[in-house]
Amino acid sequence: MNEPRHIVPISGKDSLATAIMLKTQNPERHYEYVYNDTRMELPETYAWLELVERTLGITIIRAGKNLESIIYEQEILPSPRRRFCTKYAKIYPMHDFIGKDNAVLYIGIRADEDRAGKEEKRNIAVSYPLKEMRIGLPMVYRIVESKNLMPPAFFWKRVYDAVRLELGHDAAVIDTLPRYVFDRAFAWRSRPNCFFCFYQRRYEWVGLLEHHPDLFIRAEKIEGEVGMSDKIREHAYYWIDASLPLSRVRERSEHFIQSRVNALVKMFRKRLQLEIWDGTLLDELDLAQTSCGLYCGK
Repeated sequence: MNEPRHIVPISGKDSLATAIMLKTQNPERHYEYVYNDTRMELPETYAWLELVERTLGITIIRAGKNLESIIYEQEILPSPRRRFCTKYAKIYPMHDFIGKDNAVLYIGIRADEDRAGKEEKRNIAVSYPLKEMRIGLPMVYRIVESKNLMPPAFFWKRVYDAVRLELGHDAAVIDTLPRYVFDRAFAWRSRPNCFFCFYQRRYEWVGLLEHHPDLFIRAEKIEGEVGMSDKIREHAYYWIDASLPLSRVRERSEHFIQSRVNALVKMFRKRLQLEIWDGTLLDELDLAQTSCGLYCGK
């Protein structure tokens, strides 16, 4: 029987840690590294992928499909209830990439995550190296940081400065944060996936508006042409929900920024008496990173 293909999707820190560990353990094995590019990714993500290639001396194959075209073909915006974006732009292209070959697909689900994996197919076996090696979030950070290849942090200086100002003398608590808590607390984006991902929270949309206004305008255009199309005009749907178009996010941007600052300040003040910062802070802040699937910012 022919040796199966060994395929490692790379889309974020967990999948990259998986790739690094696999190559370290089996340096002679030929791995195929794949990024499911929807053509709607953030500029920071593309720059990070190029850095990974240069640093590790690998080629990351692009195997996705144009999501904007898919949205216009479907004539409706993707949403948590209509997640055709992942299916058509990422999953199906991955299946096409593998074809009928026997393959092992290495998925970056950590040992400290409780989430479903990928269903195996007749010719595709699925492996979860991080789970098997009992690697959780702190170790993932150490692995990726050791190569200086952390995904974009999307640091939001405006929010950081505002939080420090409101905390006053208590702002010193920020300096005690582990890197993985700091990055996720002061980021304007929780995952390096599509710039118009419907899983974004309101403050993340405002972050997009501030850092990439051209992409925000592009998302507004798609929302206006598809979410308000004649086909569904009586039941308009926007990227966020049926009552909040992006034009309203633009108008209320200062409100959403202040809400984010308030949430961070509240958490830090509550935690001032703790001697140890741990991963429970992430859930308390509603910073658990939600994405469309195993190929999205994972």
